[in-house]
Amino acid sequence: MTLPPVDVIVCVHNALDDVKTCLAALDLTQDPERRMRVILVDDGSDAPTAEFLRDWCSARDHVQLKRRDAAGGYTVAANTGVAAGSGEFFVLLNSDTVVPARWLGKLLKVFDRSPDIGIAGPLSNAASWQSVPDLSAPTGGWAINDLPPGYSVDDMDRLVEIAARSVPVLPRVPFVNGFCYAVRRAVVELIGGFDETGFPRGFGEEDDFSLRAADAGFGLALALDTYVFHAKSKSYGSTTRKTLTAAGQEKLRLKHGQGRLERGSLTMRKNPYLERMRQEVGLLAKAGTPPTPELA
Repeated sequence: MTLPPVDVIVCVHNALDDVKTCLAALDLTQDPERRMRVILVDDGSDAPTAEFLRDWCSARDHVQLKRRDAAGGYTVAANTGVAAGSGEFFVLLNSDTVVPARWLGKLLKVFDRSPDIGIAGPLSNAASWQSVPDLSAPTGGWAINDLPPGYSVDDMDRLVEIAARSVPVLPRVPFVNGFCYAVRRAVVELIGGFDETGFPRGFGEEDDFSLRAADAGFGLALALDTYVFHAKSKSYGSTTRKTLTAAGQEKLRLKHGQGRLERGSLTMRKNPYLERMRQEVGLLAKAGTPPTPELA
């Protein structure tokens, strides 16, 4: 059976080492039943990055490259990629991610669970509420979990798949982290794209999109059996990132109301299925030995 095609959109602005790692892993995606097209959006990257992207794309027939000579910001780049695609589903994948081989098929199975689901995402080491095993850093803020010693990203994906057997549910959520953001194209066709005016450089555009999608009747859900590693990009420095995050949160507050944002955060914080997954992943990781493919 041939499944509906999917566009995987990667927006790039420099940080070439991360980009190379991301695309090398993407090359290894295994989903023989589904046609995958990769759409790279070069958002005004420097010459070395632009040259690498041209060479990488020219060597592959399932890849499309869109180039912006001047950086327009993440949200503009994301909308450019979405408009270039035609698949029934698309995934916005950050250029600082590392995907396991079986990530795509598992993630997209979420949409098979209910026709109302419009947005889905995986678990990760560093994706706010979707992080495992730790949610918060000891010094405050979100955790950035290292891979357990001796683990690859594929090992961790298998571990998460095993842990998810103890949590056999599909968590409905108010937000999905934008680092790996799978969308049913019907959502965009109904509500439009990401808000370029309010969030030109990102940092809140996916939460705004999620809230608008929910208002239109679409559900959001998480694939508890799927793990994507997030290295946290070098495209922005820490000071710039904090400034953009604060500006994005203020725009969200003005657009959707502080009460709605707080209720959404409380729902994520108290989600029993995510808490159980963090516990299960932590226990399995402490075992020390990566699970074999046969166990997953």
